[in-house]
Amino acid sequence: MPFVGRNALLYRAVYPANLTVSPPANSTSEVFTPAERCDAGETARVTYTYTSNANITALQAVFRWLNAAGTEISRNTVTLTPNTTGTRTDEFTAPDNTFSFQFGIRATSGTTAGTASASNITERILIGFAKSASISLDVDLVKEYVLGSDKPSFLASGNKSFKVSFDLLYANDKYAQKLLAGSQFDVIIAPDGWGTGKPLITLKNVVLNSWEQSIEQDGVIMESIEGEGSNIELATQ
Repeated sequence: MPFVGRNALLYRAVYPANLTVSPPANSTSEVFTPAERCDAGETARVTYTYTSNANITALQAVFRWLNAAGTEISRNTVTLTPNTTGTRTDEFTAPDNTFSFQFGIRATSGTTAGTASASNITERILIGFAKSASISLDVDLVKEYVLGSDKPSFLASGNKSFKVSFDLLYANDKYAQKLLAGSQFDVIIAPDGWGTGKPLITLKNVVLNSWEQSIEQDGVIMESIEGEGSNIELATQ
């Protein structure tokens, strides 16, 4: 049975470095990933592995929302169990006036300084108001013919290219700026939404090479983005 397109979700993903925090005795410290561009109404979905030692008495994962000036406007927290190791996926929706997002951990030490960390972090930001998306895998054919034959004597798979394009309602110049900066990120499509056993398509290390804005007669402003990645991964959640 074919998938219904309205179930599909489109994300861009980055993989920040591991986070480690070591609050002194009887104090609280927190540390965050670099800010990732995110607009109000977009969803940040983060997968991470957390751990801490026995000296940590309280531990939280933090979703931190910043305005255009880089000032925190709000946060969402997830309470974690200290002195354990676990892997979680959590997601929250950016509030009004959000310009960027940070993921972090917040830890409190007891009478002795402790250590906590988050590793294997994947930040997925839902691409807001996407109208359509297309991913293609193109392979060049290498063919050689010899005299007296109209059939190839040598036929092989050649260079591969992995292309992506998506159309969405224009909100700001975020993707135009990513094109100008040459930023790389993964594009992830969940064709049937999230859930165990459902397919997941990841286009790795995408660099954008085309951005186009259009204004329709009805006043709707659209943007079309194209890019190319280094590889494609077809997986099952």
